[in-house]
Amino acid sequence: MKKLNSLMFALAITLFLSAINFSQTTHDVTVQNFSFSPGELTINVGDAVRWTNVFGHHNVKADDNSFTSGAPAIAPWEFTHTFTAVGLHPYYCEPHGGPGGSGMAGVVVVQNPVSVSDDDLVADKFELMQNFPNPFNPSTSIKYAISNGQFVTLKVYDVLGNEVAILVNEEKEQGVYDITFNAAGLSSGMYLYKLQAGSFVETKKMILLR
Repeated sequence: MKKLNSLMFALAITLFLSAINFSQTTHDVTVQNFSFSPGELTINVGDAVRWTNVFGHHNVKADDNSFTSGAPAIAPWEFTHTFTAVGLHPYYCEPHGGPGGSGMAGVVVVQNPVSVSDDDLVADKFELMQNFPNPFNPSTSIKYAISNGQFVTLKVYDVLGNEVAILVNEEKEQGVYDITFNAAGLSSGMYLYKLQAGSFVETKKMILLR
């Protein structure tokens, strides 16, 4: 029964996440000639990195063991990891490098997305922006633009699709809006926020990290 519940939980997450459009970006790193290219990569938190081994006997392993592609293997292979923590994430190839940047090594620099100013967000179209900061604890700002008067809803869900907060549920005039979401009382993890205005619907993800 415990195994069945785990499978149902995983299936529910997969179905829910596949039904919405995330803003996650996947960045590529090529593994060949005893090097990672690019060797240093800067991404936003929540983005993914995909390593593709095109030649040689290699693997990818984080200095702190937080991620690994597994045992070294002959090309071709791919390995993808999503980064949810801001900071430096150095890694290396076990057969040809080591922790601390020695030999065949690289680093992923994970940063918060740059905050969007009201000058950058104009009300000539419907738009939902990435929350800032992200990850956050316990509050974060969500900006959105409405190009014409509409009944607007902005709701927050957990990864199972359960509604956990209603931030907006009213008529809104054309304009740019900024609302604060306070996640006090919620557990750490990924949450989804969904803007609906008429036929416009957009969903993005955010991470509560206590």
